[in-house]
Amino acid sequence: MGVFAFIRRATLRLILRNALSLEEEIYAHFLDLPEELAGLELPPALQAVVEEEREHRRLLGRLIAGEVGEGELERAFSAPSAQHLHEVEPLPPRYAPIREKLSHIAEHERAIYEFFQSLYRKSKIPLVKRAFRFLTEQEEVHVRLLERLLAGKGESG
Repeated sequence: MGVFAFIRRATLRLILRNALSLEEEIYAHFLDLPEELAGLELPPALQAVVEEEREHRRLLGRLIAGEVGEGELERAFSAPSAQHLHEVEPLPPRYAPIREKLSHIAEHERAIYEFFQSLYRKSKIPLVKRAFRFLTEQEEVHVRLLERLLAGKGESG
């Protein structure tokens, strides 16, 4: 392996580790939500996001380790989304205890979305570019979903 190939691979791993760190942070925030719900279950849309974040962490970890082939990535990319944004309603008032935390999570999701979008645009390695496009699309859905859940903040009903 040449020096440039080594530097390129090391840089890619550093970028992927940073992306994984962001995903782990947001995943931890989601895992903290049930503590604040005092017995309420997470809405199904949020449960689906938690599962997707778990999968993002797994995918990034395997990319870092060099364990992901193109076939596996294509299967992950073609899996249908669990999110149906048009069906997501604003959170009912009983979820007030998690609104502030969700707003914080939404800010982080937006930052992650922008980070992945930047990596997608800059990536020159086709497989990695495809992975970041997938992650960008997923994070965009999460941002939009959180915006819908948090819509109507002052409404009751």
